[in-house]
Amino acid sequence: MIDLPDRQFSLGAWFASIILLFLVILCVPLFIRMPLATDVVLYDVQAETVLDGGTLYQDMFETNLPGIVWLHMLIRPIIGISSDALRCVDLLFFTGSVTLLAFWSRRSQLSITGMLWVAIALYAFYFSLSEWCHFQRDTIILLPSLGALWMRRKQLDRLLADKQIRVASIWGWAFLEGLLWATAFWIKPFVAVPALCVWLGSVWLLGQWRRSLLDLTGLLSGGLFLGAAGIAWLWQTGAWPWFLETFLEWNPEYVAARKSGWTLMRFAQFLYRFYPWFLLNLIAVPLAVIMLKDGWKARRKAESEDVSSPASRDQSLLALMYLGWLFQSMAFQHLFDYVHPPAHLLAITVIGGYLGSRYSQHALGWGWKSGMALFLLLVVLTFPAFKPDRARLWKTCLLQSSDAELKAKLALLVQVDWEDLAAVREFLAEQQLKDRELHCYNSTLIYLYPELGLRPATRFGFFDSVLVFCRKHRGDLHQAIQDSPQKFIVTDLIESGFNR
Repeated sequence: MIDLPDRQFSLGAWFASIILLFLVILCVPLFIRMPLATDVVLYDVQAETVLDGGTLYQDMFETNLPGIVWLHMLIRPIIGISSDALRCVDLLFFTGSVTLLAFWSRRSQLSITGMLWVAIALYAFYFSLSEWCHFQRDTIILLPSLGALWMRRKQLDRLLADKQIRVASIWGWAFLEGLLWATAFWIKPFVAVPALCVWLGSVWLLGQWRRSLLDLTGLLSGGLFLGAAGIAWLWQTGAWPWFLETFLEWNPEYVAARKSGWTLMRFAQFLYRFYPWFLLNLIAVPLAVIMLKDGWKARRKAESEDVSSPASRDQSLLALMYLGWLFQSMAFQHLFDYVHPPAHLLAITVIGGYLGSRYSQHALGWGWKSGMALFLLLVVLTFPAFKPDRARLWKTCLLQSSDAELKAKLALLVQVDWEDLAAVREFLAEQQLKDRELHCYNSTLIYLYPELGLRPATRFGFFDSVLVFCRKHRGDLHQAIQDSPQKFIVTDLIESGFNR
C-alpha cells in the first residue's frame, strides 16, 4: 500500500483531478489513433520473423540488443497487429511510470494535490510529443528502472532501520532489483549509467561498506542471471554468432555515426520539437544539485544525531537518477527525439518534488509563481490537442479506427505520405506477392511489410539507413540484393531527396 500524505481531498485536489480527467479524455483518443513510428514497426517485423521460425540478426538485421524484439514477441500474439492496440499498451506502460513518479515524493511532504499536478505535467508532456517518441525503448525502460529505484529506496530503508537484518534478505532483495535493471538493460544498455549513479548514491547515503558490498553482489547476480538467460536464448535459437558479428563488425560504424548527427541545425530542430519542455532541464539540473547538497547535510546530521531523513534520501536518489539519465542521453546517444523523453519526465518529477517540499514549509515566492504561470501559458499555446484542426478530430478518433487519412491528419512528425502509401499498398495487394518478393528501399516504407503480411526481400528492414550508417558494409547490402528474389522495389522519392 502507498500511504497518502493527507487523507482528505482539498478543493485544490478536486480541481487538479478534474484537470487530469479532462486531459486524459481529450488526448487519449487522439493518441491512440496516431500512427506508429517506423522503428516500432521494424520491431514488429523482426518479432514476426522470429515467431515464424526465423533467426534474429541472421534473417532480420538489428543493431540493438534483442530485448525490444522479445517484448514485441510477447505482446503481439496477445493483442494482434493493430497499431491502436499497441498504443493502448504504450499508454498502460506509461501510466505505470506516471504512478511511480507521482508518488515518489510523498515522503517529501508532497500533497495529493501536488502529486496530481505532477501527473498532469507528465501526461501533458507525453501527449505533446510526436509519434517518433511513443512506445520507444527509452520510455519503455523507464518503467522497470523506476521499479528498481523504488526497490533501492526500500533496501536503504531496511538497512538503516534494522541493524540485525539477515544476509539472505539483503542479498535476495538486491537480486530482485538486479533483475529489473537487467530487464531494462536488455532493451537498452545505456540504462547502466543512471543505475550506477543510483547505486553509488545509495552507498554514499548508507555509509555501511560491508553491507554495500553484499548488496552489490546481489545486484550483479540478478543482472548476470538475466544476462545468462538472454544469451542462452540467443544461443539456442542460433542467433548468437550473428549477434556477435553485428556488434563487433557492424555496430562500431553505427555508433561512430552519432557524432555526425549532433549538428547545430539538428539540435535546434530538436529544441523546437521539445519546446517549451526542454526549458525544464535548465531548472531541474540546479535543483537536483541542491537536492544532493541537502542530502549531504542530512547525512552529516544523521551521523551526529542518529536521526535519518527518508525525504532527503528520496530526493537524493531521484536527483542521481535524473542527472545520470540526462548525461547518458546527451553524451552517448544519437540526437533522436525518442532518446530524450525519460530525462524530461524525471525533470518534471524533480521540480515537482522540490516545489512540493518547499511549499509544505512556506508559501512559494512570486518568482516561482510567475515562472510557473509563464510556463503553463507556453504549454497551452503549443499543446497539439488544443489546436482547432486537431481538436475537431476527437469525435472521429473516438468512433473509428485508424486509417490512412486519419493518420495523415494526426501525425506530428510526417515520416511518409500516408495516402500515397495506401495507394501503393492497394496496388501491391493485387500482385499476389510472396515472402521476400517486395523490397522497400526507404525506412519510411516499413509499414508495407506487416500490412501486406510479407517478409522483406533482404534481412535489412531499414535498407537505406544501414546503407548510410554502415558504409564499409555496402558490398554486403549489394550482395543481399543480388541474392534476393525481389520482384517489386518501392522507393520514397521525397525521403530520398526529391521534391514534390
